[in-house]
Amino acid sequence: MRSSLSLLLRLLAPSLLPLAVLGASLYMYAAPAASRRAPLIALAVAGVASLCAVLVLARRLSARVARLADFSTAVARGEHPPALLPEDHSLIGQVETQLVTMANGLREQLSAAREEKDKLEAVLRGMVEGVLVVDRAGTIRLCNQRAEELFGLAAHEPLIGRKLIAVSRDPDLHDLVRDCAEAAAVQPAIREITFDGGREHLQVTATAIAEPDLEPRLFILVFHDVTRLKRLEAMRRDFVANVSHELRTPLTAIRGYSETLLSGALDDPDSARRFLSIIERHAERLGRLVEDLLTLSDLELGHTDLERRAVPVAAMVASALEVFRSRAGQAGITLREEIAPALPPLDADPDRIQQVLVNLVDNALKYTPQGGAVTVRARPVPAAHLPQTLTEPIRGEYVAIVIEDTGSGIPPADLPRLTERFYRVDKARSRELGGTGLGLAIVKYIVQAHGGALRIESEVNRGTRVLVYLPTAIDPGPR
Repeated sequence: MRSSLSLLLRLLAPSLLPLAVLGASLYMYAAPAASRRAPLIALAVAGVASLCAVLVLARRLSARVARLADFSTAVARGEHPPALLPEDHSLIGQVETQLVTMANGLREQLSAAREEKDKLEAVLRGMVEGVLVVDRAGTIRLCNQRAEELFGLAAHEPLIGRKLIAVSRDPDLHDLVRDCAEAAAVQPAIREITFDGGREHLQVTATAIAEPDLEPRLFILVFHDVTRLKRLEAMRRDFVANVSHELRTPLTAIRGYSETLLSGALDDPDSARRFLSIIERHAERLGRLVEDLLTLSDLELGHTDLERRAVPVAAMVASALEVFRSRAGQAGITLREEIAPALPPLDADPDRIQQVLVNLVDNALKYTPQGGAVTVRARPVPAAHLPQTLTEPIRGEYVAIVIEDTGSGIPPADLPRLTERFYRVDKARSRELGGTGLGLAIVKYIVQAHGGALRIESEVNRGTRVLVYLPTAIDPGPR
């Protein structure tokens, strides 16, 4: 207020003072002598009037300047400024108009910047690839959630602001950033690195961000997880190799004995019968292998339709065990069944569940020595006791069917791979017993197609337990 009044007085004083002096001089010249004592009074009245006018103008000017200060302060803080309406076309009015225009422009630019930031954050959150932005000093400037997951950091340990060397000491990663920084042209560089002792494979693409001075200061690192692709590629190679090996063995035997028969052994009835029985056995093995491959392919591709209905568990178990009664008796192995009373029926395809039970009981008999026992149990399972692999259980109750033997057991290192195609713990014995190496893989896919889960527990020289969890046909309703 005082500064505004002082400014106004400086502006108006040079014009007001001459007017007052001129008015007083004219008055003293024209007025009679008796009344010449009034000039001082007139001059005082004129001064007071001028001062009042100056005070009014100063108050208005001070209020407008205060509004300008409040307006500019709010704009500088990024807050919504108070209303500012230009009152006239004076210099201050022009300043008010320009400030309003500038504030509207800044507001639009800030809104556009926030919108772009929100879009960028949404894109980064939705990316399955990890993204890091690193400067030349190796400091992380920007990252997304996937990058934090890849580098195994907790939510309270953000990557932003940390050094890349503190996050990962992988030499290939740092060599990639160094090569990208030293490259003359701004072009992406790609390299594959491994994490976690080679169990995770990442394809990293490093791109420099061009600057006006043509010297990149920031680098974008995109981490694409190719672990699953690597595993699938390895599985494909193993599958081709295993199938070729499994097919070659019976085909070689069939061809060899056929050539022997054609070479003259056909004239010897005893040798011909023995060779033909060997050819028949290998042809049956080849047929089982092809049938299992087709079944597994249909299950994986979802081409097998399940004819689900209510299936009694006791009847299914009894039917599966009946297939092996004679064989178990000849091998000196005891077959037992322990079915919980009042067990609810399964919601399943009876043919497929029968295939699961036959495969599992057959495996148990193959690896159980004489004098051992194979037991099939069935009991209801509360939802809280379902295995963690059953991530999305079907609403309702479950039944656990357990096939337990007293055989040689399985080493712990082999348990995670038992359901892989063609994986065998004892390859020589498995082929000798007629196995194709696909039985447990077929069991796994059938159980998963029913919305169930499979778990295998074993101890060496103590036996093996295979637990199959299947949904029942009873729906308890909303919980």
